[in-house]
Amino acid sequence: MTAPNNVTPPTPPAQVPVDEGKPRRHDNKQGKKPLYKRWWFWLIVVLVVLGVVGSTQSGSDTATSASTESSTSQTTTPEKSEKSEKPAEPAKPAEPAKPAEKTVELQATATGNGTVMIYKDGSTSNEHFSGQWSKTYTGDEAKGLSMFSVSGDIMGGDDQQVSCKVIVNGQEKDSKNASGSVGSATCDIPWF
Repeated sequence: MTAPNNVTPPTPPAQVPVDEGKPRRHDNKQGKKPLYKRWWFWLIVVLVVLGVVGSTQSGSDTATSASTESSTSQTTTPEKSEKSEKPAEPAKPAEPAKPAEKTVELQATATGNGTVMIYKDGSTSNEHFSGQWSKTYTGDEAKGLSMFSVSGDIMGGDDQQVSCKVIVNGQEKDSKNASGSVGSATCDIPWF
């Protein structure tokens, strides 16, 4: 039997021309993008860099605190050794320390009638007297005293004499004299 002549043989598939400048997708690991072109690659790089920077800073903080602790222990070590070298003394019962009470005595004189003005805690108080005057303050009463002044009788003559004196715990601290009808002597009271 003979084959008919009008049957055409099958044609081979047409070949597509390949562009020589561009690589084919299947040449690069089955069509995948390079690693450096993927977003998750750069995310990992950033996280690693942040981790390194963070560990470097915490490492320097740890080193700083370790050197601080080291220098602290070095400075406290000699103190401990000095204390350990001293023999232990028996404990004595502690007596409460009594603060010395401050005693302030104010003295004033006038040849006639006089007036004393006392300055305490920002306020003043007046007392009238004739001849001599004195007042003693102790403990809390003495706190806040700052000064006192003595003046004569304004209606008296120019021959008037007035004086003031401050005595603290038995020691004279200040004294002043004045004369005349409007004379005034002012003494300061120490706060200690």
